Amino acid sequence: MATASSRRLLVAVHDVTPAHEERLQGIFALLDRLEITRYALFVVPNWHGEWPLGEHPRFVEEVRRRQANGAEIFLHGLRHDEVGRERSVWQQLRVAGRTGSSAEFMFLPSEQARARIDRGIELFAAGGLEPVGFVPPAWLHGPGLDGVLRERGLRVTESFWGLWDVLSGTRMRNPALSWSTQRQWRSDATALIAEARKWIERGRELVRVAIHPPDVEVPVVARSVERTLKGLLEERTAVGYREVLGSSGRGKTKLGVGAPPAEGRVELGDVEERQPPASSS
Repeated sequence: MATASSRRLLVAVHDVTPAHEERLQGIFALLDRLEITRYALFVVPNWHGEWPLGEHPRFVEEVRRRQANGAEIFLHGLRHDEVGRERSVWQQLRVAGRTGSSAEFMFLPSEQARARIDRGIELFAAGGLEPVGFVPPAWLHGPGLDGVLRERGLRVTESFWGLWDVLSGTRMRNPALSWSTQRQWRSDATALIAEARKWIERGRELVRVAIHPPDVEVPVVARSVERTLKGLLEERTAVGYREVLGSSGRGKTKLGVGAPPAEGRVELGDVEERQPPASSS
């Protein structure tokens, strides 16, 4: 069991876009009130193709200010939608219950995925944002993402189930604690789950919390988010992704630095070091 001094909290704010600016202000106010300065912002460069960051300089300045004060920036897709693509029946089954229409990177051909990531990096650079990693919308992606991210120095990514440093191969199994606002019964259920997990995972070294903009608009969820964070902070310290994974982030790595030397796997408690074969990209 982890000691109180080693217990950590990882907070990520998803869907950071000027389209959600008012909701995000509520989340930022909560983080500021709880004095959480280490957290991640999952920023969408052009939400649904209608909210390009370049047209909202005041919003970008706010994100940049938070970046300077300790927040880590992640590229979170390009558009965060599936416009222009129609799922097959098999694809519908694969994402059933996981997302409505946000699996932007789940079924994209690899070249299109590369192009979207490159475009997102360009838009970030224009706004002075420095991403430490990439997280696909809805935590869903197709094969080969690790190779694309390694090529671009975006070494940190995650799924619902855990974290991954794509350069070193380090993986950490930590399911995200998140809420649903799609139906009232789901909001009530996820609030109960959050309360239970707060106690079930007391012995875990790291707890991940994922907050989405709609969470602040549903009273039962908003109360649960605040109560959960307060409870976790009583015996945990909020930290960043790079601190957890021991990575240095984009802009401080070169292609191939830290690349896995051989295929293999070593179990280290909650940490799993997995060395993918060279062909995995």
